Amino acid sequence: MIFKGRFRTVRHRDHAVPVPPPRPLLGRDAYLDIRIWRQATGSGPLLLVTSPRKTGPAVRRNRFRRQVRMAFLSLSGRLAGQPWVVWVRPARSAPPLDRLTFRDIEDQLGLALRRLPPTDTP
Repeated sequence: MIFKGRFRTVRHRDHAVPVPPPRPLLGRDAYLDIRIWRQATGSGPLLLVTSPRKTGPAVRRNRFRRQVRMAFLSLSGRLAGQPWVVWVRPARSAPPLDRLTFRDIEDQLGLALRRLPPTDTP
């Protein structure tokens, strides 16, 4: 993820979702639907954040995307140098985005990254 010279958000055609898509790393009671897969080529991790319109107005969706990005950056040391694509979106059981805190997002993203197979993590 390259953003402001160092990191950049994933753009269209930077990734390809495998068919069938990978299974979520967290259970049904999780607030976030997090799916991770390896890219065929790439030097580092990519972040894909999806927040559909039905989850709330644009202000809340943008805030959710920023919080996910900041949580990913704080935890991305675990994925350094690995060609992973991390796909994050609100789960069906998630509360409204305005009640989802940064701590909730960071905890669930950290839990998902810990559930990666040990042979694939650095």
